[in-house]
Amino acid sequence: MSLMRYLYSRLADQMLEKLADMKMVKAPTAVDNYSFIKFMGIAEKAKNGKPLYEPLGSTLNFRDFQDLMFLPSMFPLPDGTPLDKKVIIGKNSKKPMELPVPFMIAGMAYGPSVSMKVKLALAKASTVVGTATNSGESGFLAEEREIAKLYVVQYNRAGWGNDPDQLKQADMIEIKISQGASAGDGYKMGHELIGDDLREHLKLEEGQDAVMPTRFPDINNEDDLKNKVDELRELTDGIPIAVKIAAGNIESDLEKLLYAGVDAIVLDGAQGETAGSPEITINNFGIPTLYGLVRAAEYLEKKGAKDKVSLIMTGGFRDSADMLKAIALGADAFYIGYPVDIAAAYTQLNRLPPGSRPSDLYLYDGKHTELFDVKEGADCAGNFLKALAEEMDIALRCLGKDSIHKLSKDDLVALNKDMAEITGVKLAFPVHQV
Repeated sequence: MSLMRYLYSRLADQMLEKLADMKMVKAPTAVDNYSFIKFMGIAEKAKNGKPLYEPLGSTLNFRDFQDLMFLPSMFPLPDGTPLDKKVIIGKNSKKPMELPVPFMIAGMAYGPSVSMKVKLALAKASTVVGTATNSGESGFLAEEREIAKLYVVQYNRAGWGNDPDQLKQADMIEIKISQGASAGDGYKMGHELIGDDLREHLKLEEGQDAVMPTRFPDINNEDDLKNKVDELRELTDGIPIAVKIAAGNIESDLEKLLYAGVDAIVLDGAQGETAGSPEITINNFGIPTLYGLVRAAEYLEKKGAKDKVSLIMTGGFRDSADMLKAIALGADAFYIGYPVDIAAAYTQLNRLPPGSRPSDLYLYDGKHTELFDVKEGADCAGNFLKALAEEMDIALRCLGKDSIHKLSKDDLVALNKDMAEITGVKLAFPVHQV
C-alpha cells in the first residue's frame, strides 16, 4: 500500500469514528446556521478581536435576474440590420457623455483596491469598445486620463483627486456618497501599506494613514448636496454630475437627488463588490440590485424624471443578459467591476507561485503585482467587453429589436409568482385553481 493510500485510509477511518458521535455529526460546519464561511468568520474574529472584512461582495444568494426570461420574436431581425446600443448620460446637461455601449468599467481605486498596472490595463480595455472607465475613490489619475477615451472621476469624501484642474478633465463627475458593499462606512489604509507613488498621489505625509471618512464634511443635507452639484457643474462647464448611493431608502433618497438636480443616479445594490468591506455591511445592509432597480425605475417614472435623469445600476452585473433584462426593467446603463478584473488577470494566474491567492496578482497589496502584464491584461479585458457587446447584438436580433431603447417588460416573462410580483412582468405559466 502506497503512503498516500495509507494516509487516505487512516483519515477515512477517523472520519467515520467521529461521525458515529452525533455531537460531531452536528458540528458547526455541518449545520445550516453555521456554514463553513460563517464558522471561519467566527474563528477570525476570535483570533483578532476585530470586525471581519470580506472581499468581493456578499456571500448571500439574493434573488437575481435568472428568474426572468426573454421572449424570442417569431420574426427576428435580418442579418446586417443596424443595431443601436448607444446611451447618452446626462441628456439635459450642457456636455452629455455618449457611450457606444450601455456599460462602463466600475470605480476601482488605485491603492485601496487595485494596482496601478491594473488601472492602466482597464483604461486601455475601455477604449476597445469606446466606453468609460471610472477613477474610483483615489480620484483622478493622469496616466489613466491619458489612456481613457471617456473618464469618470469620483468626487470622494477624503478629497483625493478633487483638485479643480483635475476635475475639469473628466467626462463625468460622480459624487461618491456610499456604495452597496460598505453602505456608508469609511476605511483606513495603514501607512505601512502605502508605497511612495501612492503616498504622493494621495498627498500624504510620511507615516500618515490614508483615511476615508464616512461622509463629506460639507454635505450634510439635500441643500448642501444641491450646492455641491451646482458647484461642480459650473466648475466643469456642464459635464454630467452623478451621485452614487447604496440602495437603501430608495424613494426618499431619489427625491433628494432629484431636488439636487443631478444628471445621473448611480444605484449600487447589495451585491456590490469591493476589495474588502465589513462583513456586517456586506451581508446585512442595502436592497438587492433587482429590487432596487424596480423601485428606482418606477419612482423616476412616477415623478416624470425617467427621460431627464440617467439611471446607472451597479452591483453584481456579470453578463450581457442581466444587463439587457435590467434595461427592459428601466435601467439606462451599468458599471461592471469584478468580471473585468477576472478577464484581465485570468491568463496570468499561472505565473503566481504555489500557495498564492489570485488577488496577489491584481490588488494593490498583492504580493506579486509585478507579475501582471498590462498589455495582456488590457487585451483580455478588452476582448471580454467586445464579447458583451456582441452578445447584446445577438439578443436584440432574436428579440426583433433594432435598439436597446425598445426593450420593455413585455419582452420578458417571470418563472415564478414572486418574480412576477416584484417586477410587474407577466408569468410564463397560467395559474390554475386547484
